[in-house]
Amino acid sequence: MTPGSHNNGRFPDQSPVWVRYPPEGSIQNDALPRDQWPWLPGSIISQCGPDEWQVLVEVRELATRKDGTRPCQGTASRNLYYPICFRDASEIRPRTGERP
Repeated sequence: MTPGSHNNGRFPDQSPVWVRYPPEGSIQNDALPRDQWPWLPGSIISQCGPDEWQVLVEVRELATRKDGTRPCQGTASRNLYYPICFRDASEIRPRTGERP
């Protein structure tokens, strides 16, 4: 997709999805093959290629503060930063019902 082009509608912007995302700690050592990563709740930010979307991973346990540190219990949601990833259609599913 070219800059300024629109989402093709397969996964509309802001739609709730399931997204494959590595378990905490496995990014550095590739301990788990990508096809075994768990499906986590997320939402589409935008489409950035013909088969690529930017996805916000909506899991509080993965969130950090602005400085990258872990939040303490009770940190307000507005002060949390959630991970964002880029995924193709094979790693995204519409969030309807249970996890894939």
